Amino acid sequence: MTESKPHPDTLTGSKVLANIRMTFILLAVFILVLLSLLLRLVFTLLPKHLFLRFNVRFVIHPFSRLLMRIVGVKLEVHGNIPSSRHLIVSNHQGILDSLLHMAISPCMVISNALIRNMKVIGAVMELLGFVFVDRSRRKSIVELLQPATSMMTQSKVNMGFFPEGKSGDGIELLPFHSPFFKIAIDSNAGIQPLAFRWTHANGHAVSPAQRMTFTYLVKYGSIVQHLSNLLGLRQKVLVVKVLNPISAHEIAENNWTRKEVSQRSEDLIREAMADDSSW
Repeated sequence: MTESKPHPDTLTGSKVLANIRMTFILLAVFILVLLSLLLRLVFTLLPKHLFLRFNVRFVIHPFSRLLMRIVGVKLEVHGNIPSSRHLIVSNHQGILDSLLHMAISPCMVISNALIRNMKVIGAVMELLGFVFVDRSRRKSIVELLQPATSMMTQSKVNMGFFPEGKSGDGIELLPFHSPFFKIAIDSNAGIQPLAFRWTHANGHAVSPAQRMTFTYLVKYGSIVQHLSNLLGLRQKVLVVKVLNPISAHEIAENNWTRKEVSQRSEDLIREAMADDSSW
């Protein structure tokens, strides 16, 4: 059995710094979970969507921003993101992307229901504002997405997902999958496309090849090794472009289908990523 080797262009982080950051991350997550549990007790007799609204806005969002700082990420956000009732979509590169969505706006993130079945991790992720969709069951799109659509409508916070479906290399945008865009259509919500790129790490500009540092692939080692390496990198700069939103009015006026909304979002993000002069 051959040992996995890191991608040849991967930037290397400090193990000591990674361990220090991991300690603070675990402490922050512990406090976050306690606050979420306390808030859940306060809202015991009230509808779940009210708990989610307050938890996402006043616990998850600020703690996600704090966690980004602990991880060593400097966010440079160009533009303003709506604070409610928008589906946040972006390119997808790695394991920090969900945290990014929750850090830049009050946002729940869609994830696979298989993760929810992982006892401790699944419970923590649910408290962290993840919405689970079981794509393994044979259901129509309407049935499959109904819980997420209802939550979007009632909680009035943003909901995020990654239309590519899997992580890319930070250079090429993968084709978008359209099913989740139906959530915006059915809940009369807008779409907020984002494009992001890692631009600096360890005090230097990140080359196109070095962007692979932020993408996890099994053949280049375990996810634990990948995360440890990311935490060991000194300040990392993540530039986020907030693109022109697609309003609910625009979607209804043009009678766009989920595939047309998906294509419009993909075109906007692809164009922004291809414009190297603006990063």
